[in-house]
Amino acid sequence: MRLRQVVHAGLGTAGGDPLFDLRPVWMASPETVAQVFERKPLFDMVIFDEASQCRLEEALPVLTRAQRVVVAGDPKQLPPTRFFESALAVSEDDDVETEQELFEVQQGEIEDLLNAALNVEIQESYLDVHYRSRNADLIQFSNENFYGSRLQPIPGHPSNRARFAPVTLYRCNGVYDKRCNPAEADQVCRIVQDLLRRAKPPAIGIACFNLQQRDLILDKLDELASADSDFGHRLAEARNRRGQGSFDGLFVKNLESVQGDERDHIIISTTYGPDVKGKFYRRFGPLGRAGGGRRLNVLVTRAREEVHLITSIPQAVYRALPPIPPGETPGGAWLLFSYLSYAEKLAEQYELNHRLLSEVQAEEKATVNVRPSRWPSRFSEALGHQLAKRHNVGSDVHWGNDGFCIDLALHHPRRIEDVTIGVICDLTQFAQADDPVEWEVFRTGILEGQSWKLHRLWTPHFFRDPRGCTESILRDVAELLTNEEEKDAIRVVDAGKGRA
Repeated sequence: MRLRQVVHAGLGTAGGDPLFDLRPVWMASPETVAQVFERKPLFDMVIFDEASQCRLEEALPVLTRAQRVVVAGDPKQLPPTRFFESALAVSEDDDVETEQELFEVQQGEIEDLLNAALNVEIQESYLDVHYRSRNADLIQFSNENFYGSRLQPIPGHPSNRARFAPVTLYRCNGVYDKRCNPAEADQVCRIVQDLLRRAKPPAIGIACFNLQQRDLILDKLDELASADSDFGHRLAEARNRRGQGSFDGLFVKNLESVQGDERDHIIISTTYGPDVKGKFYRRFGPLGRAGGGRRLNVLVTRAREEVHLITSIPQAVYRALPPIPPGETPGGAWLLFSYLSYAEKLAEQYELNHRLLSEVQAEEKATVNVRPSRWPSRFSEALGHQLAKRHNVGSDVHWGNDGFCIDLALHHPRRIEDVTIGVICDLTQFAQADDPVEWEVFRTGILEGQSWKLHRLWTPHFFRDPRGCTESILRDVAELLTNEEEKDAIRVVDAGKGRA
């Protein structure tokens, strides 16, 4: 029998269909659910993933099969594509007289299940932790421009901090002609060649702004593979690569089709640039249409480790950004220019940080770096200055982001770029946590998974015994040092002072 017939035959079974006892969890597309299962609440719960991509008319039949529904998705990503459909004409002249009519008008303007769900009174829960980006700066642009800085990326240990910015900007100065940019396509190929020469090549994804540029990049990669057998072999392996339980092969896609993908390195060709006469037109295809900002958000959040951003847009154009008037939402072109500027400034900031770190190292003096925080701790800052002044132990105060904050990340006494101990004072001050204790357990587990050695300090205990608490911190630091010279660099507590 067909599956539909099997399910139908089991409906009359006394005590319930044993098939659902054997297989209580089913994964299927909305179309399959509508075709296979009877129009009855057969499932205790139905979960829609990527609901922003699920058309409302496809979801409605599935809802009748559930007693409860969970709708998961991101309203800042793309709605379903409707290239070959005409919009339903709705008259705006009809008066809305009842709440039901108002509801129908509002929902009639909704295309996807996620926004339909957000338009009614349901229980909402936000995903606070961003899991994909292994460097917080990869998600920082979208976090500020789309998510109100709510997302908390999981930070890596400072010993693994990157020397260079995770977003690299390549100014290509190519020519945009016949919807293609050959210079940018050549630069894409050079980056792919460099990445595939590594001993452990990363998973690679390539995205551009139209189909013509995508086809050009594919052709140039194939030409290189034909001319260089070694590169051809590496390219074939990259295209067929599999990750842990999923396909992780090299892809080349246009802006509209990259949603849902992620790779270690993402190479972006912005494609647009001056024409053969040197004239630059502010035409950006789908990026300039309604929802263009959401398309850019999808594009710049695909990378786990690095983004390679290739552009021919003149520097003078994207640096001359007018401010957005209060209450207005920036369009896709403005956000693209802003992202190009962000990449430039990020590289400058990394270079500045490296130079400052080198200068501080040369001085061999304990320093305290107080990082910005929405919920700063005056106690942590004071403790950091005390450890530096009296015991020659520098620190970063409020290291990481607010969700995974280390109150004091203590520096190695000889190598300031290394961190020895993470001091956590009391419970988390992360205001978005519904349950501070639950978040504390979660935060601690994540940080320890990132190789942190944590030292817990309770402020009531410290004020009762400041000297004992300080000595306990210094002992933990000393245990991690490798030789006596390093241990001697930490000044011991002066017992004659009576307090630390």
